[in-house]
Amino acid sequence: MRISFLVLLFVALLLPDLVSAQEAPPTILSTTVSHRDWEISGLGNVRFGRVAVVESSEGTHLELRRLLEVEPSLPPLRMEGRIPEFRGNTLVVSDFAVGNRTPLGGYFGTFQRAPSSAHAIVGRMSYERRALELTCHHESPGFCGLWVQLYDFDASREARAYLDARDFSTLSFWIRGRVGGEGVLLKVADAEWERREDALPIGDVTSFLASGRVSTEWQQVVVPMDRFPDRVRYGLLAQIAFEILTPGATTVEIGPMAFSLAPNPLPPLPGTVPENQASAFGHKATWVWNTLDLLHAPEELASLAGFLEDEGFDKVFLQLPGIPGQPSELGELGVDVGSMRPVVAAFTSRGMQVYALDGYARYALPEYHAVVLSTIDHVAAYNKEVLPQERFYGVRYDIEPYILPEFHGPNRSRLLTGLLQLTAMSVEDAHAAGLVYGVDIPFWYDALSEESNEAITVEFGGVEKPMSEHIIDLVDDVSIMDYRTTAHGADGTIRHGTGELEYADKTGKPVFIGLETFELPDEVLLDFRGEAGVGLPKAAPSGPVVVLGFTRDSIRAGLLPEAATLSEAQAAIQGWMAQHQLSPEDLRWWPVSKRVEVPASKITFADHDAHLLEQVMRATAEEFQRFESFAGFAIHFAQTYRALVGR
Repeated sequence: MRISFLVLLFVALLLPDLVSAQEAPPTILSTTVSHRDWEISGLGNVRFGRVAVVESSEGTHLELRRLLEVEPSLPPLRMEGRIPEFRGNTLVVSDFAVGNRTPLGGYFGTFQRAPSSAHAIVGRMSYERRALELTCHHESPGFCGLWVQLYDFDASREARAYLDARDFSTLSFWIRGRVGGEGVLLKVADAEWERREDALPIGDVTSFLASGRVSTEWQQVVVPMDRFPDRVRYGLLAQIAFEILTPGATTVEIGPMAFSLAPNPLPPLPGTVPENQASAFGHKATWVWNTLDLLHAPEELASLAGFLEDEGFDKVFLQLPGIPGQPSELGELGVDVGSMRPVVAAFTSRGMQVYALDGYARYALPEYHAVVLSTIDHVAAYNKEVLPQERFYGVRYDIEPYILPEFHGPNRSRLLTGLLQLTAMSVEDAHAAGLVYGVDIPFWYDALSEESNEAITVEFGGVEKPMSEHIIDLVDDVSIMDYRTTAHGADGTIRHGTGELEYADKTGKPVFIGLETFELPDEVLLDFRGEAGVGLPKAAPSGPVVVLGFTRDSIRAGLLPEAATLSEAQAAIQGWMAQHQLSPEDLRWWPVSKRVEVPASKITFADHDAHLLEQVMRATAEEFQRFESFAGFAIHFAQTYRALVGR
């Protein structure tokens, strides 16, 4: 029997552990989702979940991202070490001169905890020598730095082999500072410490320099292996890390890193290299979403088209504005011939190919397929009525079913299959009208499952394979929303875009690498797992707590931030229950088991500058020149890109 709102309040007043009336309990962020999106039989059966705290300029809100009745368990991690084959005295584990991966198959990447930030890039520096450049802004209480892997990161967990460094006597690398005097803490992690996402300090880099100070000149750092901490297993080394200690903005450059059998000879500093002139950007495309505004502002239209021409853009994805006042089914967009002719011509007259653009997450659902096909028919009809320079070159759809809550529940396969069915029909209609058909997809459509560490596949047309491969098979060109603000590393544009380019090379399909300039919110992902707590906590939680409540047709999710006392936690949860009219039997709670910060600065260039964007494009293009399918870049989107370069 459900307990009423008034009874809950009355019970709350009688509990002895509640805070006094003068103390305000912590605020619980809340969200509500539908039962049908998740198909959870009961809260008592939930064994894993994820919530996201999204912090935007409009405020902070909570989103429920995962909810599973089976606790994910990855295959066991192989704990074995090996010594790779090498010649002479030295094993180079990272040279930073070519490619995105180390000789051991690993990557490098940055770590940061707000309010600190970090960025790393490999390239040809001003003195004509390739190296890794690490730029950090260290602000307390945050931290930041760089890690370098000592194993093949892409090997399966069962086949992973770490570096057996027991026969080596020294670790060496080269370093120089931008201004001199930089403080850098050298750290190391074996397989177990890496699993804990931690590393142990070896010592300040300056203690291993003959000069005792990082300077603006290159110096070789030589670290005897006996200076490694005792708690690290030499036979299972996983990472070397550099943590920046200097407050404020700091830039250091790092050269080849190696383990040597004897203290001498050590690897020299590489010589200078000529600039690679082949790293052209290829085509440049952009999305234009404000078409409706441009219809009534010819001066702004001419200005935008001229700007894009000056910036070298030759493809425009132009949002269809529909026909104001014309009734149509939800999602169906007509094309007004009179108003669209000058808009399309403004771009085509400057050498740009214009795609008719639209996108909506629910288009993946079968009930919306007909309206998408009708829109393509309207574009085809428009093209028949206008002059060649006023025609659309193609049709483009940006359909993101993963925005829908049900995508993260048991309906993922159904949504993806629906999107593939729509894509196949759309391509057929577009081709019949002489139109090119392109789409935009996320980089992770070919990623491995978090639950099984195996490829996520979809069955379509009797074939089961990653979603990205199905899409590339169907369409004429694709933009990979490769939204990262660094080119290199395990979480950079190069790694995330490589799989799609490798597959597209087999099919002859062009691929654009998409980059983001639109302002996005910061996020914090919080996981919880295991059996839930029932009733109010009996001890003060040591960190944040996720609470879930069942009602007849919805699931209430809440996040209790870390509470100072047990009474604060209990008062907050009781108030939340009363607010949502939940009885104690409707409630379950879990302590947060994992926290991951996803700052917007790693996804969008909105808070960076145009120099960094160009730097990442150049580094990405240099690596992707080896793929025939690499077509260039697509910048999201025209207005925010224009604001970025105009700063």
